[in-house]
Amino acid sequence: MPGRGLPDGVEEHFIEAGGLRFRYLQGNKENPGAPAVLLHGWPTWSEVWLPMVRRAFPQWPWIAVDLPCHNKTSLIPKKEISITAYKNAMLAFFDALALPKASIVGCSLGGTLAVHLAIERADKVESIVLIDAAGLVPKLPGKTVRLYLPFFIRASMGAPGPGTVQKLLKKTVFHDPAFVTPEWVNTLVGQWKDKPARQAILATGGALRKPDASVAGDLGKIKCPTLIVWGKEDPQFDYRIGAAAAATIQGARFVSIDGAAHFPMVEKPEETGAAVFDFFV
Repeated sequence: MPGRGLPDGVEEHFIEAGGLRFRYLQGNKENPGAPAVLLHGWPTWSEVWLPMVRRAFPQWPWIAVDLPCHNKTSLIPKKEISITAYKNAMLAFFDALALPKASIVGCSLGGTLAVHLAIERADKVESIVLIDAAGLVPKLPGKTVRLYLPFFIRASMGAPGPGTVQKLLKKTVFHDPAFVTPEWVNTLVGQWKDKPARQAILATGGALRKPDASVAGDLGKIKCPTLIVWGKEDPQFDYRIGAAAAATIQGARFVSIDGAAHFPMVEKPEETGAAVFDFFV
């Protein structure tokens, strides 16, 4: 979680790109090979990947970035927030890293952005992994909107408290309520306290309902090896969405993770990490 000490071998860095200051974590950086660039979902942070990376990337270098408007990365101005703005920001970040080659792993909103990177930087992206990715259908499912609506209403009136955040995590993120720990709850409460950050996060959530949030029509443009991983119990995006997307992308593989909801890399890090590891080897 943000604010805790990082594990041995994991370093924190900052880089300027596209008018924003990005914060990212880096592991195994001295090892050879094209790194995996990890893109989290709404509304979390780089550390969300730490339970999985030791299993998925025991040797490969990896980079986990805080998306714009999240944790320690700069805010996109509220009036400019859209998924297109996120796409352009992440293209700038990727270019600033100046990597000869890389793979992209994205969860939820990060999965949408991974698709954009695979298409827009096809000469540098070797492969992608999409984990419970948003944007794989033409519009945000109505059940997803209904799940989040009470939280959006509450957060639009002021910083949400622990009870509100706890309900959100139980309804939308985790299958096993044991993962809704005080640490998760308190960290999210802290992330939402600052008013400009809260407004930017709310605007990002609203942007996921706009037409440019969908990459469903672009899946056929992906030419690199693709793995789609899905929590079988995801309440936001049914696992069949991932299976259908895999059938659309030439040569894509699909893996479902039993007993996991929207963040299988947190809830089932061994199983999710093993699927990712097997894909890369």
